[in-house]
Amino acid sequence: MLNYHQEDPKDEDLAQAIAREIFSMAAGAHVSVKAGHVTVSGMVDDFATKRDVTAVIHGFSGVKSLCNNMRVTPIGE
Repeated sequence: MLNYHQEDPKDEDLAQAIAREIFSMAAGAHVSVKAGHVTVSGMVDDFATKRDVTAVIHGFSGVKSLCNNMRVTPIGE
């Protein structure tokens, strides 16, 4: 099992660990990592969830930066 808080994890391992961790908040999220720079995209229900996803990702060792491209689902959709 991957210790996703390990120092300098591989990009693919980090992406998978992040995706598992945020799945309950953003089931359709797409996570990619390149040299520790994380990009996450997809839809979330509200701005609080987008903020929470950001906080979770920043909690991972090995994350150098985050580009959160998650979009909030418009009301009524």
